[in-house]
Amino acid sequence: MSCSIVAQPLSKEAGWEFTLSVNVGYSGGESQFDTDSDNETTNDLNNSGQSESSALAYPLGRAQYTLDSLKTQFFLGNSREQVSTAQFQYEIGVVHQFNDDSQLTFAVFPKLSILNETWEDPFLVGSDRQTTDEKVGGGRIAVERIFGSPLTLKYAIASSSIDNERSGQSQLTDAAEIASLQRDSLYQRVDVETLFPVAKGILLKPNLQYTHRNAEGNANSYDQYTAQLSILIFRDRHTLITTINAGTRVYQQINPIFDAKQNLNHTGIFSIYSYKRPFDWDRWVWTMMAGYSQENSDISFYDTKSFIVSTGLLYKF
Repeated sequence: MSCSIVAQPLSKEAGWEFTLSVNVGYSGGESQFDTDSDNETTNDLNNSGQSESSALAYPLGRAQYTLDSLKTQFFLGNSREQVSTAQFQYEIGVVHQFNDDSQLTFAVFPKLSILNETWEDPFLVGSDRQTTDEKVGGGRIAVERIFGSPLTLKYAIASSSIDNERSGQSQLTDAAEIASLQRDSLYQRVDVETLFPVAKGILLKPNLQYTHRNAEGNANSYDQYTAQLSILIFRDRHTLITTINAGTRVYQQINPIFDAKQNLNHTGIFSIYSYKRPFDWDRWVWTMMAGYSQENSDISFYDTKSFIVSTGLLYKF
């Protein structure tokens, strides 16, 4: 059995391509930062919030244009590799494949507040917490199959800002302590990963990841270390990609609300299954997604659990 991995062309032909999928499903979890109406009021700060669940519907799509050389492609929308690890942001970017089969991707995503809400003051007790928008935007660069090797390096940067930041104002009077809870942040992430076959149609993709959050308030700044493993299975019309991850997050400063500096462990699993040409329908793909993640903190207020299950149909224009 050959152990080499042959790089695929960016597209089978030059010109425009479009994909659109509509997905429906069910999601839920437990988090003090879930802005569902049933979680508006908390009676104390020693719990991780109400357990919530709801139906959901969301679109995914991509428009791309490949040059005649089949070596350069411009795109707008979701990237398949990002979706396979539960990263659903909409991007605009460019991919270029070099003669040695290495590949460079550069993409940015705008600073939007769509579907991003948080509490103005998460620590308000006994009264309804008010929501505010959180805007997140940034960019990423990836160099895959460096010099034809199976090694990939990635770097991403993102900034987030809270419209009406009032963290801790209901609990604290000291201005310096309140300032330490400010959540506006700059995130930076570095990934190192490789890819290798273990059997016909089965690949493993291990990944090591370091994330640094530089928050305006030092109580929210941290260093995070994550190990991730993706298992890719290809069988005729079937594709299954499962990613598991685990890591730890180390905060820089004591949180004045709890008079403690938290450490946090996180784990997660996410799978996406696709079946090409269901019922022999050309250009159609049936997909299913399922995921679960959990964060366990030294401070129970920050414990979280979340899950998602969905299915959908994708059409290629």
